[in-house]
Amino acid sequence: MLEKDIERVLREVYSQVTKDGRTALKEINLTPPQFNLMVHLYFCGPLNQTNLAKDLYLAKSTISGIVERLEKRRFVKRAKVEADRRSEIVVLTPNGEEVILRVIDKRVECLRRLMMDFTDEEKEKLLEFLTRMRDKLPEFSSSKKC
Repeated sequence: MLEKDIERVLREVYSQVTKDGRTALKEINLTPPQFNLMVHLYFCGPLNQTNLAKDLYLAKSTISGIVERLEKRRFVKRAKVEADRRSEIVVLTPNGEEVILRVIDKRVECLRRLMMDFTDEEKEKLLEFLTRMRDKLPEFSSSKKC
């Protein structure tokens, strides 16, 4: 079945790209759950801890600990919500954004190496196919992007 081969290849490529990105995490002593929270804030914007817990499938107490550790390192900060001063949101700081961009750069470099023998046309075709797959994701998941 061709789909099994596609799944295996996607998993293997994803694994290598993730591994290369994690070298940047090790350099700054950041755990994958800490990075996942930061990258979620980077792409989705500020969120309260309850929504972070739901989106990342972690307990609120776990999120609280992660936020506390990231706040000490000045990668995130807690801020009051303008409309309701009793509520707090977690915001990615410029230092946190810098970390995200460093990891993305490592991942892009890994992809560049993996595709060095591809023509621009082949890269465009691959992007087209992957984008078509990504665009179908909402049909298979009730979860929202952010």
